[in-house]
Amino acid sequence: MNLKEKWKSRKRHSLLENTIMLYILQFSNMFLGMLTQGYKMRVLGVELVGVLGAGQYAANFFLIFMDFGFLLSATAKISARRDNKEELSRILSCVIAAKVLFALISVAVLAFFIVPNLSGPGEVLTYSFFLLSTITVTLLPDYMYRGLEQMSAITVRAVAIKLVATALVFLLVRRPEDFYLVPLCTAIGNGGALAFVYWHLFTRVGVGFCRVRPKEVWAEIKDSSQFLFSRMAASINSNLNGLLLKHVMPDTGEGLYANPATATGLYSSADTVILAARNGMSPIADSLYPHMMKHRNFQIIKKAMLFIYPVILLGCGVVFLFAQPLLTIWLGPEGVNVVLPLRLMIPVAVFAFPNYVLGYPTLGAMDLSKYANISTAFGTAVYLLGAGIAYLTVGINLIVLCLLSSLTELSILLFRLTVILKNRRILTGSAPKEVAK
Repeated sequence: MNLKEKWKSRKRHSLLENTIMLYILQFSNMFLGMLTQGYKMRVLGVELVGVLGAGQYAANFFLIFMDFGFLLSATAKISARRDNKEELSRILSCVIAAKVLFALISVAVLAFFIVPNLSGPGEVLTYSFFLLSTITVTLLPDYMYRGLEQMSAITVRAVAIKLVATALVFLLVRRPEDFYLVPLCTAIGNGGALAFVYWHLFTRVGVGFCRVRPKEVWAEIKDSSQFLFSRMAASINSNLNGLLLKHVMPDTGEGLYANPATATGLYSSADTVILAARNGMSPIADSLYPHMMKHRNFQIIKKAMLFIYPVILLGCGVVFLFAQPLLTIWLGPEGVNVVLPLRLMIPVAVFAFPNYVLGYPTLGAMDLSKYANISTAFGTAVYLLGAGIAYLTVGINLIVLCLLSSLTELSILLFRLTVILKNRRILTGSAPKEVAK
């Protein structure tokens, strides 16, 4: 039986299908993001890329706040109640009501606390359009499709819409003065995806909005809050670097990495590669999470580490060794300046896959999901302590923050491994699911 016949004979909405669809969606995001990053570096220059990077990192904090952990809490509930359309509609309505409330709070924070500190109308529009793009993407009910394991239903169309958004960047952003249009193009693409997904959800899945009471919305927020701290902590680890470089790093005027905007632009380009690597790994964990919560099949985790992780390590090694020619081809002449920060951040990609797989898919199935949250908080504490020490000693700079990112990811992995090893009897079913004292 060839691959085409195997795909046709697959079980509908299986773990394999869901994982492949998530990969297609993530790889499209990765490819299109890297394509536009190279174009922006050539057309806008490294300093304006730094301004866009700072706006994106700020928007990422808003995204974590508006998502509020629903991607995990709502996905688990939908996976367990997938045959009850009324209950699915209730969960959808509660989550969207909560996200609309959080979006209004985010708009107020941007208007009253961030905009007054920005320089010029172009930067104000940049941050505003990034927030608009974030609001449209957070209203997408992807948790519904993940919980139902029906990602194939929206993947192809979502990718097509993202292609349109990417084309708009190439059509509209032609001069450095057009830099603020980049997030607007993304917002337009997200708006198109939003319209299609709700059409599909209402007409094909049979799930829609219903009247819910405030206490039901509050209950969903409360259930999701256990994941918020972990996701916010992870957001600090991955996004605060860009904001520190742009707004805290001193402009000494000495050396390549001395200018805050330039350093932010270089970091943003290196981080795009690391984010692409993360996007290549996260679909496995995203599809494993509902599967593991339902079946608790720890052999799948073992196979993922034995057969997939070596390929990831090989890829990281290739990127490390050939960083200079690869970055020059991608970013142009400025690419050579990204080599050092990228190599310093390669360990983030090395540690990311075991962190994904051993996090909620493994610890959640062991009934130890709180330790996935605690481990992220531990990593954040390591990061903030390191950043504080750097600020008081050598100062905030690109090299220190890249090294600190790798140290943070390692600390999270060591914490999770320690918890799993202390409770390893749960993996074999030879002991009740209790946390080791």
